[in-house]
Amino acid sequence: MTEYLPINALSAVILVSGKVEPEEEEWIGPKVPIALYRQAPPPASILDDRYTREKHLNFSDFCPPYPDPPFELPPPAGLTLHVSLGKLLSEGRTGMIFECECTIPHGNKMGYKIPPVVIKIARQFHTKDISREATAYESMTCLQGSAIPRCYGFFQARLFDYFDFGPMSILIIEKLGGLLELGEPLPNGAESDLTDACSDLAHLRIHHGDLRWENILSVLVPNEGGLPGVPSPFTGKVYGWRLVDFDLATRTARDFPHAHSYYYNHLRRVLRCIPMGIAVQPWE
Repeated sequence: MTEYLPINALSAVILVSGKVEPEEEEWIGPKVPIALYRQAPPPASILDDRYTREKHLNFSDFCPPYPDPPFELPPPAGLTLHVSLGKLLSEGRTGMIFECECTIPHGNKMGYKIPPVVIKIARQFHTKDISREATAYESMTCLQGSAIPRCYGFFQARLFDYFDFGPMSILIIEKLGGLLELGEPLPNGAESDLTDACSDLAHLRIHHGDLRWENILSVLVPNEGGLPGVPSPFTGKVYGWRLVDFDLATRTARDFPHAHSYYYNHLRRVLRCIPMGIAVQPWE
């Protein structure tokens, strides 16, 4: 049976050297190898919303304990992942997401297979956003592989020669599939999966903060190396769609109905507009 890389197996990432393509001015890697080391994300309290902060509420007093993940984590393996950057897949306010080729040249005594992953690199002055997203992923460990992608760690390096505005910060995240097609009917099961996935986040009192068409992706199909999904700890279902991009996520001490209403109202509008070819934005 294939043993895939656990989400806690990596202690470091080495970005191998790359170059800048002058015609497109597309950055595809550093000029020299860069070693980044795993960091503990900031505490979950940085996600507390205004209501929770202004009321001086202790989140754990108002939210039931989170369920254990539906998978077992072995002891950290202390492995170093060597990464070569590939195509730029997307870019946004806080970061750039690249395809990548990965190897573990040394120390992989368990023979872990590396699943398809992407690397999210923080933009200038957006290290805090990426570290916040790392906190969100860690807080939602029980949903990784079901409602959200697996996150293999938050890594940083202080590099004054290349990043004089702060540490270089990256996330290693499970590679997913494509977007829902604008102007086409929703695929069978998509609305049900996404409704339940959003309900899972509401059970954790997590507000996505940037729920829109661009942040909903299908799982990667097995013939492209996609990992099997794990059952939701709340519904027991294995979803075909996942939510991504959590740098604006918050958590609230309000009750489940309030947290769920955020998704119920906005998700319906997002999904209803997709067949009409409209990508609804959160501020609209």
